Amino acid sequence: MWFVTRREDIIAVLRDAATFRTDSAHSTIRDTFGVQMLSAEGDIHRRYKSQCNAPFNAKSVAEHATPLVRDKVRELLDRAAGHRELELRSAVASELAVYMAATVLGVPQALHGAIRHWYDAFAASLANFRWDAEVRARGHAAVGAFHGAVLPLIREYERSPNASLLGTLSRITSDRLTDEEILSNSLIVLFGGIETTESTMLNVIWSLLRHPDVLARVRRERSLLPRAIEEAIRWEPAVQSCTRHVPRPVIFRGASIAEGDTVQCMIGAANRDPSHFADPDVYDIDRPNCGDHLSFGSGRHFCLGAALARAETVVLMESLLDRYPTLRFDDDRPAAPYGYEFRAPRELNVVVA
Repeated sequence: MWFVTRREDIIAVLRDAATFRTDSAHSTIRDTFGVQMLSAEGDIHRRYKSQCNAPFNAKSVAEHATPLVRDKVRELLDRAAGHRELELRSAVASELAVYMAATVLGVPQALHGAIRHWYDAFAASLANFRWDAEVRARGHAAVGAFHGAVLPLIREYERSPNASLLGTLSRITSDRLTDEEILSNSLIVLFGGIETTESTMLNVIWSLLRHPDVLARVRRERSLLPRAIEEAIRWEPAVQSCTRHVPRPVIFRGASIAEGDTVQCMIGAANRDPSHFADPDVYDIDRPNCGDHLSFGSGRHFCLGAALARAETVVLMESLLDRYPTLRFDDDRPAAPYGYEFRAPRELNVVVA
C-alpha cells in the first residue's frame, strides 16, 4: 500500500482517473455496496452521478433541504431544553445527519432507526482493509436488509414519483438505472450523507470550542462563521483518506507502483501541507486560502453531498450560537476527534447553561 501526503501529488492522483481508479475488485466500497458512483469510472460514473445530482446541487439544497435542516435542528434542540449538559453527537448531530440523508433519499421516518443500525455495519465494512470475514459478512447482511426495505419503495415511486432521490431515480424513463443500480447508488449516498456530515458537524463544533478566543470572536461578528467552518473542515477533516487502485504498473514521482497496488491519498496531510498553507497546524480563520482544502475530495469524485453537509453544519452552528451563549466543553468528560479512515469525536459533551 502506498501513501501520498503532499497536496499537489494528491490532486494529481485524484484527477488522473485513467491511472488511479476506484473501479477495482480490491475496493471495500465496491465489495460492500456493489458498483456505484464511488467505485465506477468513465461513462458509468458520469451516468450515475448525473442522475443522482439534482437533490444535492446548491440551488436545491438552499431551497428545499435547508428549511428541513432548520426545522429538524429546532426540534432536536427543543427536545434538549432544560438540560444543563448535552452529548451533542447522540442528541443532535447523529439524528440530524440520519434524518437529512434519509429524507433527501426518500426513505420514510419509520425506517430511520434501522438505518442507524445498518450504518454501523457499513462503516466497519468500508474500513475493513484486512478483509476480516466476519466484518465483511455483517456489512453484506446490512446491505441485504437495506435492499429488502427499499425495493418496495422503488415500486411505490414508480407509480407515484416525487422529488426525493429515490423518487427521481425510480421514474420509468429510457435511461433509467436498474433496480440494482438504484439500490447501490442509494447506499453510497446514504452512507456518505451520514458519515461525512455527522463527523463534519462534530469536528467543526469541537474546533471552535477548542479555540474559545475564536468562538468569542465569531459570536461578536457572526459574518466570520463561514470562514470558521471552512477552516475547521481543513484543519480537522471528517474523512482522512481517498483510496485509489492501480490497474497497470506506473512510475509516480519516481516511485514504481505495481499493478494491483493500493494508493491512499491522505487528505488530512494534504490539508496541512506547509508548501500551501502557512503554519498549517494552526487553526486560523483569517487564513486567506482556507477554502483550498481537499476534505470533500477533488476531481470527478468530488463529494456529491458537499453543499448539503455545509448547509447542515452552518445551520447547526448558528443555532448553537443563538441558543447557548455560554456553550463550552464539559471538562469532566473531554473529547477529541478519533479515527483513521473516518474521524470525529466518539462523544462531544458540552455544558450549555
